[in-house]
Amino acid sequence: RSTIYKVNKREVFVMKKKKIILIAIAIIIILVVCIKLKSSKNVNSEIEEQTYAQNDEQIINESTQEGDDNKLPEETVENEEITEKVVEETKDVQVVETKKDDAKKSNLSNSKKADYFIKVNYQENVVTIYSKDENGEYTIPYKAMVCSTGSATPHSGTYTMPKGKNSRGLWGAMFGGVYAQYFVRIVGSILFHSVPYTEGWKDSAKGTLEYWEYDKLGTTASAGCVRLMCKDAKWIYDNCVAGTQVEFYADSNPGPLGKPTAPKISGDEEVRGWDPTDPSPKNPWKNYTSSNAKSADTNSTSTKDTNKKDTDDEKVPEDFDSEKGEYKDSID
Repeated sequence: RSTIYKVNKREVFVMKKKKIILIAIAIIIILVVCIKLKSSKNVNSEIEEQTYAQNDEQIINESTQEGDDNKLPEETVENEEITEKVVEETKDVQVVETKKDDAKKSNLSNSKKADYFIKVNYQENVVTIYSKDENGEYTIPYKAMVCSTGSATPHSGTYTMPKGKNSRGLWGAMFGGVYAQYFVRIVGSILFHSVPYTEGWKDSAKGTLEYWEYDKLGTTASAGCVRLMCKDAKWIYDNCVAGTQVEFYADSNPGPLGKPTAPKISGDEEVRGWDPTDPSPKNPWKNYTSSNAKSADTNSTSTKDTNKKDTDDEKVPEDFDSEKGEYKDSID
């Protein structure tokens, strides 16, 4: 009995020892697996971070390259003031062709907060402004403006005017060494603005209008932006806030208010360097006896709405210093 007891006791001890060894091995295996999993996660995280970094770098490079290829606007400092370069025109300018996908970039909720809705008939070169009816829908034709569109003007789609410091200004420097007053961005490099000037940023520049381009209003003449007479460009600048929607379409019917006419000013050599509708008190058209001077006052057609503020009358802008004969701020 003593011998049997000793044998059984030894077997029990051996079995316990084996169990302990097996448990230790299992624990070691589990620890190794956990360490490998943790290491694998770290490696994957590093790979993802590297991938994201590479993708970001690639996106930045592509954006930079695209900007270089299309000559997008850049900010410059001139006369110790921040000025904004805006893409547009002249005969040699290359304008970014609007992509079809941009036609989907509209924001109806923001538009409903705006007072007006704008339609651009690029075929007839007419801009029609719509105001809201009693239901808040843009069904009331309010104002029509003659314009000049171009080959890069969108042919369809509805766009929402963006918000930002490069989205609008009193003066804008355009590609080709020309300038424009009261620019408002529609989408990308497509803007509303006045007919170009050869100089900009100061009040004396108002007398450098490209009158030969002014005479083309009502025809397709721009590189892609929507050119307007000065007071019409100012009206949009003053009344159409960020979030206002702009629709492009083509129709032989100019619109419910018809197509306004623009004066031909090339023959009036004494004053043709000025836009007849410029609100500046120094505008020589104010005292010029010409039939064109009168036609300048009837350049747009509108339905009067006593509840709406029409700011396109020839008056001095709030930021214009009459004593100094210049704007207090060169750009907004």
